[in-house]
Amino acid sequence: MDYVILNGVKSTTIKGLLIESLPPISKPLMRTSVEEIDGRDGDIVTKLGYSAYDKPMSIGLFGDYNVDEVIQFFDSEGTVIFSNEPDKFYNYEIIGQIDFEKLIRFKTATVTFHVQPFKYSAVDDVFTFTNNKLTVKPYSATKNGVTCTAQNGIISIQGTATSATEFYVPINAMTLGAGNYTLQATTDGTGESACSIRVIGEVPSNADSFGGNYLALQNDGSASMTATLSASKTFNFVWFYITSGTAMNYTLNVQMLDNGANSFSLFNRGNTVSKPVMTIYGSGTINLSLNGAQIFVINLADAGYITIDSAQMNAYQGDILMNRSVVGDYDDLVLNMGTNTVSWTGDVTMIEVDNFSRWI
Repeated sequence: MDYVILNGVKSTTIKGLLIESLPPISKPLMRTSVEEIDGRDGDIVTKLGYSAYDKPMSIGLFGDYNVDEVIQFFDSEGTVIFSNEPDKFYNYEIIGQIDFEKLIRFKTATVTFHVQPFKYSAVDDVFTFTNNKLTVKPYSATKNGVTCTAQNGIISIQGTATSATEFYVPINAMTLGAGNYTLQATTDGTGESACSIRVIGEVPSNADSFGGNYLALQNDGSASMTATLSASKTFNFVWFYITSGTAMNYTLNVQMLDNGANSFSLFNRGNTVSKPVMTIYGSGTINLSLNGAQIFVINLADAGYITIDSAQMNAYQGDILMNRSVVGDYDDLVLNMGTNTVSWTGDVTMIEVDNFSRWI
């Protein structure tokens, strides 16, 4: 059965709505300017870009239909997926009038989608690069008067240790290749005497702990330890050691940062170049490059992140325009078909890329 999905709602969920025929798959028209010059054979054709176009679709009614629900379904704009292209979506508006009187009387009508020229992948997730390679699993345990819990990546330790106490908080198996890394623990709260952590491979052994040493936590602050691995190692736990008599009221975030990670590859699966939406998280000044050429200087300052929409030629943070914080030409943020390399200098913690594959 044919169907359409408008903004995530499938037509088969609308009572009595039938999709009788889908629009054909077609290529948008290239807008051109044609110039004839006296004394010169032929003409000069300048390509001006692809045009938006209309995709008409036939609909019908059957059975116990609810015409008000049908009207509400098509009173919309946004993204549409047609079942003859289930892995793509178009950006659309319905700007022509739908003859609902004809639909009620003859049980058939035409809906015309006015779509933008490019279509995007409906199956690709937002690509996310993160420099934090450590993900804490949910955990809860109480020992010797101290309770340790982990939820949503945040670890909490509370209570007073009646004797020396250890906790083994599980993390998603983390395999680090040979290279230079930094273990960082940022705390909110206090531990009156001493609390230390190690990132280890197996319980109870600490022979293969990261850096071969403890990292002592700081009260209301950040502590870090840098080490170089000569070969790949896999780590599975954050091991806490608390000395006897320590009064704990800690909430902390533990991260493993790859000090050499300043690039990633991104694959445009489409049949034309794409203009993605890219969100950069970090601090300070970021020099962003694409395929070896610098395209932006981004001043994150205290903003935390900036989103760059190359198709709309805007930079923003939520509803706030941030164009003054980005130096460069938005037209340079274009992904070629196939593999592209994004690289940078500066303090980048995460980059998200959306609409990185595009088709005509």
